[in-house]
Amino acid sequence: MFSPDEIDGFAHADSRRAEASGHPLMDYFLENATTDHFVPGATGRVAEITDAEFRQIKATYCGMIAEVDAQLGRVFDAITERGEWGDTLIVFTSDHAEMLGDHHALGKGGYFDQSQHIPLVIRDPRQGADGRKVTDFTEAVDIFPTLLEAMDVEALNQPDGRSLEPFLQDAAPPPRWRDAVHWEFDFREVASQFAESWFEARSTELNLSVIRTAKWKYVHFPTLPPLLFDLERDPENLVNLAEDPVHLRTRLEMAERLLRWRATHLDQTLALQELTSVGVVTAKP
Repeated sequence: MFSPDEIDGFAHADSRRAEASGHPLMDYFLENATTDHFVPGATGRVAEITDAEFRQIKATYCGMIAEVDAQLGRVFDAITERGEWGDTLIVFTSDHAEMLGDHHALGKGGYFDQSQHIPLVIRDPRQGADGRKVTDFTEAVDIFPTLLEAMDVEALNQPDGRSLEPFLQDAAPPPRWRDAVHWEFDFREVASQFAESWFEARSTELNLSVIRTAKWKYVHFPTLPPLLFDLERDPENLVNLAEDPVHLRTRLEMAERLLRWRATHLDQTLALQELTSVGVVTAKP
């Protein structure tokens, strides 16, 4: 459905070596990620994929997105034919995004926006915000309280997020709306302990936390070096400013903001368990 010639370029460093030198985590990913994890029947490493091959993968992925769109159309047509379109709340989103060749990578995870910036489309027939594009920061945790409010159901436990109903009503953001987004990512290998051996670290130390504002992105690791990016000057996250003395104050401010967020939401429930083909494997803290 789509030609590789139609695909835009990729956001990455000039070479894979330069990309890998940007941070130990990228060196780990580019050295060890294999293509068979993403492309059935493929062999070799992701780092060896050429730009031409990345363009074909991205073109194929666009075709898969078109297939999702077509099937959603069938669902919406069926709802309309039943006369229930005006009574149906629709939320379209996903659990993660896809690197698709940016930073010489495939898949999800890590600290790049390409992997974490996901679609969120909401249609509430009772509200008047049709066609509105919201540029304020939202997080996946906002969907749960939004659905509860739409159904007039009271939460049994306090949700981590906040309802997006004011946006659906075409109103201004609620007071004290967030000016940053956060995400976390684990790269531990509980069953194989491969990553643990690679980094000479415990499973609980192989994770990252991100706080991203409109201007800054700060990435914190328990044992690996931190990252700080100026998104206005470096939207593709290629220049790490964390060790630059000029930006030390900004790094500390972002780290403190992230610490406040982690202190509010930290939870290790089930964090040291992995479901494998031989059952649940549990690692020691």
